[in-house]
Amino acid sequence: MSSVSLPEIPEDIGDIVAWHSHIYFTPETHHIALRLNEELQDNFKIWDYRWLDAANGLHPTPMFRFAILKEDFQRYVEWILKARAGLVVLVHAITGDDYVDHTYLALWIGEKYELGVERMREAALKAKAEGKPAISGVFETGRNEALAGQIRFRPGDDIYKIRNQPTEGTQA
Repeated sequence: MSSVSLPEIPEDIGDIVAWHSHIYFTPETHHIALRLNEELQDNFKIWDYRWLDAANGLHPTPMFRFAILKEDFQRYVEWILKARAGLVVLVHAITGDDYVDHTYLALWIGEKYELGVERMREAALKAKAEGKPAISGVFETGRNEALAGQIRFRPGDDIYKIRNQPTEGTQA
């Protein structure tokens, strides 16, 4: 069996369908994240929202994340540079390859955090070994611009929890 590796510079970068942004906070800066959450939705149509009050395997601190439209990218970056009040922000492309998106196609505003991208890397390696594209669920959701601005998100909202809740009459 031959060894499969990922190049430092990706061989093929897919089309950018939208952008994701992650805004990181701590218990001490939680109030800033709350303010940004409201102001963000006053100024941009967002979707694919997730608020995490604790670190997880990928993100080293609490954060909230959302998708923004390609055409809002420049305006968003200019806005968040001024509004972030010291919070760390990650903005990355949505191309379908989560590993490339969170590493090679990532822009950090403030300190650069080490993300737990090993699972993404393993998925990308497996897809490459099988000769398949590394298309993620984030890509499919990111392509669905019709969702932009349809819901006003609140801290604690998590589309993954909503999506995985049993419907009436089903077992959890």
